[in-house]
Amino acid sequence: MSASVSFLTFNLFSDLPTFRHLDRRLEIAANAIAAEQPGIVALQEIVRARACGQMDRKLHELVNRTRAGAPYRIHYAPADGLGEDEWKFEEGIALMSLHEHADRGPEILKYAAQVRIGAAVGSQQYRLPDDRVALHLRYKVAPGIELEAYATHLTDRDESSGGEPIRVQQARELLQWVRHTSDPRNPVLIGGDFNDVPESDTIRTLTENGFIDLHAAFSSSPGFTNDRHDLDIEAAEARPNQRIDYVFLRPGKGRDFRIESVRLFLDRPCAQPGGGWLWASDHFGVLARIALD
Repeated sequence: MSASVSFLTFNLFSDLPTFRHLDRRLEIAANAIAAEQPGIVALQEIVRARACGQMDRKLHELVNRTRAGAPYRIHYAPADGLGEDEWKFEEGIALMSLHEHADRGPEILKYAAQVRIGAAVGSQQYRLPDDRVALHLRYKVAPGIELEAYATHLTDRDESSGGEPIRVQQARELLQWVRHTSDPRNPVLIGGDFNDVPESDTIRTLTENGFIDLHAAFSSSPGFTNDRHDLDIEAAEARPNQRIDYVFLRPGKGRDFRIESVRLFLDRPCAQPGGGWLWASDHFGVLARIALD
């Protein structure tokens, strides 16, 4: 039995606290997802707040309203939050899929290694949330074929603990959790914003332990997904200079695979009816298509 699987990772960029053009940007993202119809979508930087609504539900509804056929299902995992009442917000990640998930429900890992952002108000010291999580679901992608899907968003801060970067510790926790929660016979796909470059210890933690960086395996192009100086979402052009968004594959014991394509997603701005340009996010997504034999 064989299966063709498509997997998209995309950081939605909430632009907290201003949420600039958020509804329009979600509409652009939804139209692109509906056009490409990836089987599984890993989403990062999802905010739920009174000022913006629930980004995951908005996107999910827009995608299903735009496309015909079987609906996408979405599972959300909160990472952190702050505030109360109208000031309350929560941020997290999600997996959205056209595939039916197996009997095993969604699982969430909250990393033990977390960045501690300190703030002082008067004589009081406060810890601001920057907690990071991973989300796992097992999908039935074809008769007799199950696939383990993971989404994550590692910290963007270059802090260390015990002489080791927090990001590397989070990558190691993710690797151990995947080993614990996945069936070694099943293919595994991990998508996310890892906030680190291909030659980093963060990425080597995965590639030196059986995971294939699908972009690197398929293409010699740099595949930049982000501008380290931040992309202006209203600019007519972008100058990306780092690859920090990835799709990783572990094929599964005894299973052959073929990479059909790996390319950037929403890496062009959208012309606006009233003039000007708008990017869906300050990240480009990564869309991978593979054949499993």
